Amino acid sequence: MVGVDESFGGESGFHSVYVVIWAWVSTMMMMFSFSACAWYRRRMQRRREVFAFQQYLRKNGVFSEFSTSQFGLDRFTWQNYGAGDLAAAIQLSMNDNQSPIVVNIPSGTIPAPVVRIDASRAQDARVAPAADVPSIKSIHELKDRLSIGSLFKMKRDWLARELSKGKDGGKGEPSPARHERRLLQIVVRRDQVFQDSYLQFVSLSDDDLRNPLSVHFVGEVGRDDGGVTRDWYSVLAKEIFNPQYALFTHSAVDDYTFQINPNSGVNQDHLDFFRFIGTIVGKALYDGCLFDAHFTRLVYKRILEKPVTYHDMASVDVQFYKSLCWLLENKLEGMDLGLTFSVDTDNFGAYEEIELKKGGKELVVTEQNKREYVDLLASWRLRESVEMQFQALRAGLSRVVDPVLLQHFDEAELEWLIGGLPTIDAADWRKNTVYKAGYSDSPDCRVIRSFWELVETWDQEMRARLLQFVTGTSKVPYPEGFKGLRGSEGLRMFHIVRVSDFTRLPQAHTCFNELILPDYDSKEELHKNLITAIFETGNQFQLR
Repeated sequence: MVGVDESFGGESGFHSVYVVIWAWVSTMMMMFSFSACAWYRRRMQRRREVFAFQQYLRKNGVFSEFSTSQFGLDRFTWQNYGAGDLAAAIQLSMNDNQSPIVVNIPSGTIPAPVVRIDASRAQDARVAPAADVPSIKSIHELKDRLSIGSLFKMKRDWLARELSKGKDGGKGEPSPARHERRLLQIVVRRDQVFQDSYLQFVSLSDDDLRNPLSVHFVGEVGRDDGGVTRDWYSVLAKEIFNPQYALFTHSAVDDYTFQINPNSGVNQDHLDFFRFIGTIVGKALYDGCLFDAHFTRLVYKRILEKPVTYHDMASVDVQFYKSLCWLLENKLEGMDLGLTFSVDTDNFGAYEEIELKKGGKELVVTEQNKREYVDLLASWRLRESVEMQFQALRAGLSRVVDPVLLQHFDEAELEWLIGGLPTIDAADWRKNTVYKAGYSDSPDCRVIRSFWELVETWDQEMRARLLQFVTGTSKVPYPEGFKGLRGSEGLRMFHIVRVSDFTRLPQAHTCFNELILPDYDSKEELHKNLITAIFETGNQFQLR
């Protein structure tokens, strides 16, 4: 019997050692696969962007060279001259000739932008501030007594009134536009709308931008009473995401929201373009027009200069976010992951090691300092890697809209201000929802029945809040509707997953369009906890 016991104990000890070795090898293989996949994906993305941009430069003469003989210049090359040189050339010609200027670019000519007095119309209604809008302080005091929709509309009307006061807040001398209607007239070609619009706006002053637009498309007949301008904003909003410019990439979780491309530097004019896009967004806000562009929540937070967390990485790089979560959720004692407080960058073959903090190259990541490492690494990926692009975007926006005015809005409200509030069909939403872990859309499922009763009574603003909480955006794919929702792995409809712990708040797996909904005892409890989750933890992404 003794021999049998010793034999059994020896086999058990060997088995334990085997399990430990197997667990260590599995962990190291998982970490290596995360890193390798992320590195390969970034490298291939850079190659595709460079190739697309090179093809564009070869095919499209606008960015190679164009004739400027009327400026007294032989050739004007984008690779050698910047936007400031072009603006100076246009301004010099305007001062010398005092006549409309024609900028020759391939396939046609367009006149330079002109600010003119429109005597055929009355004073522009947009310059008269609404007198019945309360102050922003009063609006904030009313927030607990107003619906989400009413609160947003009051804040939007307040912003319109503040913008109508002009750059000086209405304290200086009245603008000429208050006595006569001045129009900013631009002419663009529909098939070259981005390039033409950029060239038109590059020479405008901040004061010029505060005049109402009058847009004309080359070869199209029509007087702009507002409809053509709205069409121009719509067409331009789609063109800024053209991959040939390498300015934006799709979100990591869907293909209808966009984020700033950290490798946009392949386009040497990218900062000028981001400044131009910021100006257009500000101009749309000033004009009260929608700019139908939908970005990730991170973009709106960065525009507002709100703090970011590692949870925001979920919409940028899902695998990288999973790696960060793995570090935080697992004990690191006894593991040699080879991580230090530094990051390696690959800028088209030029490798550089950047310290996340002073002395970071020599500071090893441990169980005690891993949270600091995750925060610093996520901050570098989310901020420093695209800081120049955001600075340019904000600089363009501030030409038209004082950033201080936008601080009274959160990132969800800023998305609605810029792109408009979506029309969310509750019936389509319910029809295209998948239930898991015991939930079903049946009369005897109390929680699901109460959930949809709440959604159906909510206004569009509150529905948009819920949708953004779960999916990361309030945008619904058009024309597919909710059946066209996408996640990090392709088509992924809205999911509601049951958990039995009714003491917790609802959570969201934004990468998978999943709402983790506890089995609450009453409709009132469901409503209270869902509202709390949306407004107090709405920026906390979760993963399975």
